[in-house]
Amino acid sequence: MTITLDSKTLNVSSMDENVEVIAVFSDKWENEMYKRKVRVFGTVKTWSLTCFEDNVAWTNSVVKHLQEKAKIGDAVAFVVDEGNAHQINTNVYILGVSLSYAGGAMAVNHREFSITLQEAV
Repeated sequence: MTITLDSKTLNVSSMDENVEVIAVFSDKWENEMYKRKVRVFGTVKTWSLTCFEDNVAWTNSVVKHLQEKAKIGDAVAFVVDEGNAHQINTNVYILGVSLSYAGGAMAVNHREFSITLQEAV
C-alpha cells in the first residue's frame, strides 16, 4: 500500500475512513401517523491515519511539513493506492497532526504521529 499526502510518502500503520451524512430531520403528522422526514444535503468524508517515521532529522520530518501545511490551511493532494482493493485520489484539508514519542523513542529517533484529514469539496 502506498499513501502520499502533499507528495510526501507516509509510513502508515493504520487508516480509518469515515463518511458522515449531513442531513436535517423534521417531524410530521400525515394521514393520522407520525413520520420523520429526512433531507440529505450530502456527505463529509474524513480519514484518520496513524503513522511513523524512523531516523529522520526534524528539518526533513513529514510531521514538521504537515504541521506547517496545516497552519497555512490550503488543501493538499491525498493519494491511496492499494491496487484493486482501494483507490483514493482527492484533495484534503489537514485538520490535525498529533505527535508522540513513546517509550524513550527520542533516543532512537522514532516518531509516531496521527493525522486527521477532511475531503476538500
